Amino acid sequence: MEDDVSLIMSKLMEKGYTEAQIKEKIRIKKESSMFNLTTKGILSIIASEEGISIPGKEDMKIESLTEGMKDVNILGRVTRKYSPKEFVRDDGSQGAVLNVTVADKTGEITVVFWDENAGRFSESLNRGDVIKIIGGQIKGGMKGPQLYISSKSKVILNPEGIDGSSLPDLTTFKSLKYERTSISELNPGDKFKEIRGTIAKLYSVFFYDACPTCFKKLDNSQKGFCKNCKNEVVPTKVVILDLGIDDSTGYIRASFFKDKAEKILGTESESIYRSVKSFLEKGFNLRNAGETYLSDNHYDLLGKEILIAGNVAENEYIGNVFQVHNIFEIELEEEIEKILDSIGKEIK
Repeated sequence: MEDDVSLIMSKLMEKGYTEAQIKEKIRIKKESSMFNLTTKGILSIIASEEGISIPGKEDMKIESLTEGMKDVNILGRVTRKYSPKEFVRDDGSQGAVLNVTVADKTGEITVVFWDENAGRFSESLNRGDVIKIIGGQIKGGMKGPQLYISSKSKVILNPEGIDGSSLPDLTTFKSLKYERTSISELNPGDKFKEIRGTIAKLYSVFFYDACPTCFKKLDNSQKGFCKNCKNEVVPTKVVILDLGIDDSTGYIRASFFKDKAEKILGTESESIYRSVKSFLEKGFNLRNAGETYLSDNHYDLLGKEILIAGNVAENEYIGNVFQVHNIFEIELEEEIEKILDSIGKEIK
């Protein structure tokens, strides 16, 4: 069986390229690449750009990705990009991590860039861009699998000649996968649900020490070591915000994690942590400190209308909890269309 290099070369020649033209494309790609790629790696990128499929190297559907997979290829669209986070390693060296969300029509996944790649792609990647990833690795994260970009991975932004039928359209980001549901209809285990309601109760804010990459809670007995990433890390404070949501059909407790909590409160985690810590230093317990912080600083959230999407989990102590994955702006025209559509179905 032909190796990948020979196979790609032959397929390019079938498209009309001469050997000299292929070598010139390799040279240009190597000089312009931000990675130290092998000839095989560069040819894989050229093949992708030319729409050439290599047996065993086809793009995988995002919904099929599971922890532990290696040498994964995907094609997706960037639906969210977060700010890169800088940290200092135990040896004093500076590190950085960038998380972006990439989606196809089957699902979405967090893609993690490290160090130099974090800086480069934080500047070059934008929401809506198409991204081709070759040779990624799947690891576990707080909200499920994450795709890690390593030194052996290849990343192509907005590749030419692709079949975009598997990608979400730019106008469908908000509705991707989520189904509008009333709170009274939610059941434990429900996924990809969207609810519109009013903030009816401020519960509390909580913190834990987490890995700055996967955001999983760090074991206190192994300070600074993430068992999931298998790396020494500098812990970051992660905030969890609990609010009560009412939509007139029912009531549910909603949990906002990390950047979602920051978005609702309009404040960064470190600032929230400092404020809550000041109450702890006055003798408050963790729960009362978080409650007092919310009542003193964010009482105006009560009565605010909100559109959120996520999954439903069951807690043995407090019942159903809506785990928020996305927060959306409420588009009045779209809401009117939904109401008219609902009325039309009832008439029929």
